[in-house]
Amino acid sequence: MRVIAIANQKGGCGKTTTSINLSACLAQLNKKVLLIDLDPQGHSTCGFGVHAEKLAYSLYDLLKLSFGPPPKISDVLIHLTEQLCLIPSYVILGAAEEELANIEGKEKKLKGVIRQCHEEGFIFDYIVIDCPPNLGVLTYNALEAADDIIIPIEPSFFSLHGLAKISETIGYLNQRKPTPLCVYALLTLFQEEPRISQNIYSEVKKHFQEKMFKTVIHYNVDLKEAVCAGQSINSYNRESQAFHEYLHLAIEYLERDWDRKLPPEQMGWEKTIEHHYGPKRVVGGVLFQTISEGAKSIELVGDFNQWVPEPLISREGGKIWQKIIPIARGKYRYKFIVDGEWQLDPCHPIKKQNAHGLYDSYLELV
Repeated sequence: MRVIAIANQKGGCGKTTTSINLSACLAQLNKKVLLIDLDPQGHSTCGFGVHAEKLAYSLYDLLKLSFGPPPKISDVLIHLTEQLCLIPSYVILGAAEEELANIEGKEKKLKGVIRQCHEEGFIFDYIVIDCPPNLGVLTYNALEAADDIIIPIEPSFFSLHGLAKISETIGYLNQRKPTPLCVYALLTLFQEEPRISQNIYSEVKKHFQEKMFKTVIHYNVDLKEAVCAGQSINSYNRESQAFHEYLHLAIEYLERDWDRKLPPEQMGWEKTIEHHYGPKRVVGGVLFQTISEGAKSIELVGDFNQWVPEPLISREGGKIWQKIIPIARGKYRYKFIVDGEWQLDPCHPIKKQNAHGLYDSYLELV
């Protein structure tokens, strides 16, 4: 299980939008996901069309801030889909900041809720926490429980100004956490034309380097309409550019998580790969992989991506190139583009002739 805090003390940066849609897209990729609405405004809750004030319990009760014994997780958990659950919140959670102020271990209350989930048999691959737009007690609870923090950054001067404060807070936390938080930056509400957007992009890239997601979330009215409809973008409009961007964000996050789970020196990664070249079904789709030590770039094209090139990720110093593509059952033709040259998959012997008399690598998923 990995816990992801979506946090930024500045409001209006796409924090809740990212919490909702990253959770939904991870669930679409067959991951079991829990979204915890830690914001007293309850925007993630109402963003899924849930009216928490009409429910018997909410996150406030799980934090043991109400009178009487706390409820069970099963009394609070809302099953949005088969793969996606929600712990809801509403304005009453705002009282938690004051109520927690003098409680011993106040910063570990949320960690106890997550532990309670496990004890009651609710096992998740990922827990996403939508944090409030401040650095108060509730946000500290999220950062204490989290493995990763994703900082949504919209292109404005105030966003850059706020990065210094949250970076300082994370640095302080990491000094005493047994395992430091992994920090990632995500550009949101991006518009290509304004010069300030490009300047912000350059500054964030310079600050976060490889910890900045390659995926950029552009400004899109579909995201606002989806919230008004009480839906995630993948339920509201899968033809939208916003859906594809959040799906790519989920895939990019999974690939980064994959690197952590399968380090070569600990898991026999290189040996495993040597015996499993060629396409391989994995959770989240199909893993395409090949060997090309001298290549500068390798891209993948096929029926599954409308033959639009997608770059493979270089591993092992450029020896291994890989990419997970979320595709369903069916028959697919594909090729690699190695330094600009289209080639068959050398690790997959099955090929079929196409309409032009040439051959494509061929994959059939049943």
